[in-house]
Amino acid sequence: MDKQLPMINENPIVQEYMKMLLNNDKKKEYKDTEELLQYIASMEKQFQEVVKELQEVKELLNGLQNPTTRSRLANAIEQTQYVINDGKEKLNKVKIGLIESMKDCLNSLKQKGKDSLIKTVNILHFKEALGGIKKSFYIGMNRANHLVQTCDAITSEMRNAKRNLKNIGFLMLGKPVVQKDDGDKNKLNIMQKSTRLMFSTLQSMTIQTTKILHKLENLGKISVKDDIKLLANKPTPHHTKVNEKMEKTR
Repeated sequence: MDKQLPMINENPIVQEYMKMLLNNDKKKEYKDTEELLQYIASMEKQFQEVVKELQEVKELLNGLQNPTTRSRLANAIEQTQYVINDGKEKLNKVKIGLIESMKDCLNSLKQKGKDSLIKTVNILHFKEALGGIKKSFYIGMNRANHLVQTCDAITSEMRNAKRNLKNIGFLMLGKPVVQKDDGDKNKLNIMQKSTRLMFSTLQSMTIQTTKILHKLENLGKISVKDDIKLLANKPTPHHTKVNEKMEKTR
């Protein structure tokens, strides 16, 4: 796994930018940016949980004795890890891009002075990137679900096979049936719990990403309406020329 970057809310540039918005009465921009920051922070935290569970699953896989079981699970785990890494990388790109944009806004303010027009981050620029993240989460959710089903199937097969073999052996010897868990079975039980938690977390991440995308879409619609109002109130070139002629004749 790639090294985890510091949490976004801990970044000094982010803290300085948000303070700058408050100091300049940019309440709407502050609220919109804060929602995006809260989303990224939540994704970072949940990624840590998913990565932790995946690492445990991989360690349990290495401890399995049955080579066939290891082989069946290894492929499903590899596919799940690939998608998780992809989603994590995409989130980090959004995070880095947002911080760079904040840094640019702060530098602009420092260069032009406090009396200049305050430049702020346009979070709508990140909508497409968040759409890509949502796609990765959705695929990851499906991969994790496939991993859950593979664990369940192997565990069920193992239980049935062990029970049938033991029953036949003990019955032939005239002994009572005794069932005993082996190491692989115990490991698979833990893997089932971890894979279910991974699926549940990725599902939550997909839902949260869908919600933030809907907010950005609504924000985009509001911005378009504001632009239309601005254009509607702006005098056309024709009206401007008429007004100039009227001023000359006075």
